[in-house]
Amino acid sequence: MLKLALLFSMSALIVMTVPALFLTRGMSSDDVDTLSGTVRFMDGAVDLPIGACVEVVLVDVTGEDDLAIALGRQVIEDASTLPVDFQIPYHADRLTPGGAHEIWVAVRHEGELLYTTTSDIQLERSVSEIEVAVTPPLAMP
Repeated sequence: MLKLALLFSMSALIVMTVPALFLTRGMSSDDVDTLSGTVRFMDGAVDLPIGACVEVVLVDVTGEDDLAIALGRQVIEDASTLPVDFQIPYHADRLTPGGAHEIWVAVRHEGELLYTTTSDIQLERSVSEIEVAVTPPLAMP
């Protein structure tokens, strides 16, 4: 099994704790890998409104033209609480070697953004699991 860990940097606008990433090499004919982990609220468990949706996206932001390329995503419909586990299928051959990769998380209810985060990822070999902390979005002035 191929397992990769992630080193994360913290941004002034983004708060998160991510010890590592667990990537598992798939055995299917499509050669699909899976990014597994947990999305949690920064201050612990939180109940979500009925009908809340959690979207977790793995993106490549290596390009110089500020274009993010989605490598894989999972949408968890009717999520009732955080933390919630996710598994994102993706094709490893689409990862840019030495590139910049991020995880984007959006927790929404009836179109309103409740919680979010973005994390910079640096892929390295290791064994572990990812935990992504989300916070309420920053208020716009």
